[in-house]
Amino acid sequence: MKSDLYSIIVENNRINIALFGRWTLAHIGAIERQLFKDYKLALGRKPYKLNVIISGRGIDIVDTSAVLMIKKMQIFATDMDVELADMPDEFNSLSLKLADFDITQKHPKQSKIRGPLDMLEAFGKACLRSYRAFAETPQLLGLFLMAILHTLRKPFEFRFTSMVYHIQYMTIPAIAIVFAVSFMVGAVLTEQVAWRLSIFGAEEYVVGFIGMVTTRETSILLTGMLIAGRSSSSITAEIGSMRMNEEIDAMKVIGLDVMRFLVMPRVMAMLIAFPILTVIGIFAGYAGSAFLLYVRYDIGLSVFIDGIYDGVTIYDIGTALVKTPFMAVMLVLVACNEGMKVQSNAASLGYHTTVSVVKGLFLVIIIDAIIAIYFTQVNLLGS
Repeated sequence: MKSDLYSIIVENNRINIALFGRWTLAHIGAIERQLFKDYKLALGRKPYKLNVIISGRGIDIVDTSAVLMIKKMQIFATDMDVELADMPDEFNSLSLKLADFDITQKHPKQSKIRGPLDMLEAFGKACLRSYRAFAETPQLLGLFLMAILHTLRKPFEFRFTSMVYHIQYMTIPAIAIVFAVSFMVGAVLTEQVAWRLSIFGAEEYVVGFIGMVTTRETSILLTGMLIAGRSSSSITAEIGSMRMNEEIDAMKVIGLDVMRFLVMPRVMAMLIAFPILTVIGIFAGYAGSAFLLYVRYDIGLSVFIDGIYDGVTIYDIGTALVKTPFMAVMLVLVACNEGMKVQSNAASLGYHTTVSVVKGLFLVIIIDAIIAIYFTQVNLLGS
């Protein structure tokens, strides 16, 4: 039995397999089926145990696909002595690298949830995964604080150009979507509130109430959610792609601190971009509210401005802006952390990008709730 890349000769209780030519993926893929067909035929000729000798003396070039195929041949000859002879040095080197690779391993099938206990177990595992994920937050904050201290000690090492680039990328393209969403939500919220208050003849309170809610809550929440969906996913995808291309490993090899060179510029950029977008969202909400009140209830712009001036205090603005640094830092740290977890495949990149957005949305809501409740309890809202 012979082809352009191999020959199989059966002698007494020995099978001699000679390999020659270019044993690469492009060449051996076409002959794999025929090779194992001839190999199986040779193994089945004798009823007793055979010695198999695979000689690579004639191999010109070899790659990992050839190493894996020869591994399969060794496994295929169950309960037989398989000897490799005269293999090229490149084959031996690749064999060492693939020594721990199990070609018989199959992807585990996802277990189906069959009953209440299985559902409870699945829920418990999901909760445990969530706990472990959010338990990483203190470690991230610690590394971030270390990076800040190093930057304060050596400010000339801070990547100012990278920060400016990320400010531009995070802010300018996002202005339109933040303005549009805040404008529409402001208009819809005003319509609902004005309709309810008009039943009781309290239309004069609409402007002050809408101004307070827009400033304290809706604008910051909408901006945070849009940033989580837009910028956080982008950061995770960027760093994840660097992981897939082994750029992160290369940075570590040459002694660069990933936290200082990749994370810090993005955090500082977000600390500047987030408040800017929040202020834009607040004024967009005002604009949507003023537009609807003028069209539906014939309330002029001067009356609206007076209502905002009377209803919105400096504490309302401070309540919104004080949330932005906490949200900005956590969104970037979570996004970068998820990017660092990406493995060398597209499915992993998609998964961690999704997780980054979900965590970001959750953190935005949690941070907003904690700060709002805290300010209410310590009576810092000016009410």
